[in-house]
Amino acid sequence: MNSYKKYGYAIKKILLIYLTKRHNQIVLCGLVVGLCYYLFFWLKTLTQFIIIGITFPLLTVTAAYLALQELWQQKNQLAKLNPPNIQRRLGHSLILFGVGLFPFSLNKGWSQALVWLIILIGVVLSTWGHKFFKHYLRPIFLMVLSIYPGIFFLPAYIWQALTPERTMDRIQAWSVNLALHAIGYPSSLDQTWVKLPTGSIEIGWGCNGFDLMVLMVMTSLLIGIAYRLKGFQILTISFLGCIVAFIFNTARIALLAISVAYWDATTFDFWHDGWGGQIFSAAMFTAFYYLLIQMRLLNFDRKSKLQ
Repeated sequence: MNSYKKYGYAIKKILLIYLTKRHNQIVLCGLVVGLCYYLFFWLKTLTQFIIIGITFPLLTVTAAYLALQELWQQKNQLAKLNPPNIQRRLGHSLILFGVGLFPFSLNKGWSQALVWLIILIGVVLSTWGHKFFKHYLRPIFLMVLSIYPGIFFLPAYIWQALTPERTMDRIQAWSVNLALHAIGYPSSLDQTWVKLPTGSIEIGWGCNGFDLMVLMVMTSLLIGIAYRLKGFQILTISFLGCIVAFIFNTARIALLAISVAYWDATTFDFWHDGWGGQIFSAAMFTAFYYLLIQMRLLNFDRKSKLQ
């Protein structure tokens, strides 16, 4: 018990010394308020996504880890940054503004994320100044990527806004029909419906593979950042990831069409949800891994340059 009191006293002493400065008081206020409000939502949302089988939370956590890891490695350089008073005051204003807004942003996750981002910008500006935003673009991008768990759905909204209705559904239905013909099944195509003599299946947004392609692009991007790859290399592995995702999703939907037409509902449910989806995801990432190895696009035996 005495040891706990000793550690408690040491922590209290450190906090008292730390909080003697007005800047530290404002920064701590912003961090505590932001984390108390937003951290619970962030963790809850990630957990809900994982429970229903969405893989994006793993990328969110990875992006946050890579950003914090790089900032920690650069701590000595960051300690040398000393912002002028006007930037520090602007940063303090942003922090206090965000703290005041937080209670009014609890009804929407994106609004909480936006307010938390304002607080973080204020913390960075008041602690390190505008030079941080010039020289640390990679951790900034990673932190923005990890702040809102639903940010990975943004490409889907953009795609739907810029393309004709159900474009991706039609593309996926066409590829499934082609795959079924290639393996000897007499299928036909009707808009977004793939029809077999004894059953048919409709391609909807959740089955058209767009989310898998976004997942592979984000995975490629994080791999590229972690290994400090060049822009062309990241584009190459992202393109290959999209192809792999599209091929595997086509195979999965073709299997679902066959199960509807010739098998039973239990088989369809297995491959449509839960374990079936996880099996295809594992196979997809395994194929992607060996493709990169065989094409010598990435040496996984080499340690990340962020380590």
